[in-house]
Amino acid sequence: MKYFQQEPLRHVGDVPAMGAERYGEKLAFEYRGEEYSYADLEARSNRVANALADAGIEPGDRVALYLENSLQFPETFFGVIKAGAVAVPLNHRMDTGRLKYILADADAAALVTSPVFPSVGTELAEEVPLAFIPGGAEGLEDYDEHVDSASTEFDRPDRDFEDVAVQCYTSGTTGDPKGVLTTHENLLSTVQSYTSRGGSDPEEDVALCFLPLFHMYGLSVVMLTGLYNGATVVLRTMPVASELLSAITEFEVTQFAGIPAVYIEMLAEMEDNPEEYDVSSLETLGSGAAPLADDTRRRIEDAFDTPLTEGWGMTETSPAGTTSSTYGVHKGAGCIGQPLPNVELKLVDPMTREVRVPAAALDPTSATTLEDHGIGPDDEEQVTGELAIRGPQVFEGYHGLPEKTEAVFDDEGWFYTDDIARVDSDRFLWMVDRADDMLIVGGENVYPAEVEDALFEHPDVQAAAVVGADHEVKGEAPVAYVVFEPGVEDPPTEREIREFALEHVATYAHPRRVFFVDELPRSGTRKVQRYKLEEDAAERLEGALSSSEEL
Repeated sequence: MKYFQQEPLRHVGDVPAMGAERYGEKLAFEYRGEEYSYADLEARSNRVANALADAGIEPGDRVALYLENSLQFPETFFGVIKAGAVAVPLNHRMDTGRLKYILADADAAALVTSPVFPSVGTELAEEVPLAFIPGGAEGLEDYDEHVDSASTEFDRPDRDFEDVAVQCYTSGTTGDPKGVLTTHENLLSTVQSYTSRGGSDPEEDVALCFLPLFHMYGLSVVMLTGLYNGATVVLRTMPVASELLSAITEFEVTQFAGIPAVYIEMLAEMEDNPEEYDVSSLETLGSGAAPLADDTRRRIEDAFDTPLTEGWGMTETSPAGTTSSTYGVHKGAGCIGQPLPNVELKLVDPMTREVRVPAAALDPTSATTLEDHGIGPDDEEQVTGELAIRGPQVFEGYHGLPEKTEAVFDDEGWFYTDDIARVDSDRFLWMVDRADDMLIVGGENVYPAEVEDALFEHPDVQAAAVVGADHEVKGEAPVAYVVFEPGVEDPPTEREIREFALEHVATYAHPRRVFFVDELPRSGTRKVQRYKLEEDAAERLEGALSSSEEL
């Protein structure tokens, strides 16, 4: 066994060993009645590491994980890392074509999958030299047979702090997925940042996680940070409101993170069955992945009697970035808070990278004001810019894409994110949009998210997305895609939606056309695939917009 021995942890695979020594038989994971103590997790992950090594997996090999949120995920993940290999979590919401692309791009040496996905697992197994599934199948080794017969002791190979541990893939909202090279240092620095934030008694925490462990947030912020601090993690696979509320009640959950749509379903379930659930144990709530309306936020906080936090991060930042506070200053929905400990942020001009708001002005530990840095809080252009981030949490680069990597970093180690944010007079950050989504309409900058926020205000609108279309005079102009709320009997017309938007945004920013659809195309991470809407708009319009489209 090699791990910290009272020194700072430098290997992700040592998290179970540290937990076994510190917490022993304390519950680490629960999944539908199955339980692992910290000691169990250490033993099982050692078995997996031995099984992989015996099968020929060597340090640096890529091992793909096509697994749901069950006990098989953490034991396999840590087993891969202990063996010195690189874990490649696969998004099971992606189509098989993209999954095969990822396996080829990563040059995966092995695949570990689950009986939950027998057909997909069998198909993907054809793309790799070695594959495992519990019980075995055609073309796949019996995972249980290999793991159960392996030793519970494992002397892991040495790996450097800067070596790659995980290779998650971006969701591919703008093209092919990109492999994000995440090191032991990146992941453990994120754990330290969230741990240093404080605000709870981690050893008493119980986190409910339905967010996929194949995403960096579930993997790093929920699982790794929780285990590092001795928490219990209750795993669920589906965002079923009644099941989530029952788990909160049964396990006295203290931490929960969700997405707006799931929170809305949970609110409805609580209203329908007010005596069924006890959510008084909750201490922190988090929300992300989609815009959260102020009214929805207030309803959530009232129902759970708990402050709701929002934040910002990316797969590339492991995913440390910012977070709002559960105490002190409490901003409205859309506020992503302030930088986490050991994270540097600055706002720059999206085109030139000239600094608009320096890192010192955004440092939450500094007693300075924006004015002290020569920044006028009311100057909208000066306080809005692309987020650039620097810190030990930031990834090494994109796998096999040196030119793309070079394009997003500068010589001082700043990573330019393409995310646009603004800072308010209290030095709290608010998300605006993606830089590559920004439209230039007749020389004016238009952020689709601001137009979408206006459309969300309409009582009949459930979802909206705004993209650019060619315009014969202005170069480009916004067009909107709208999904109505279920059961709308007399839906508004296109002109009525455009007029409504015009009441809430600048004239140049209002959508010139509105298309009504049943649903928006989304990636595996539930982000809107704007490129598909841009292609659809071009087909529908059959040419550039003209001034006759304007109100």
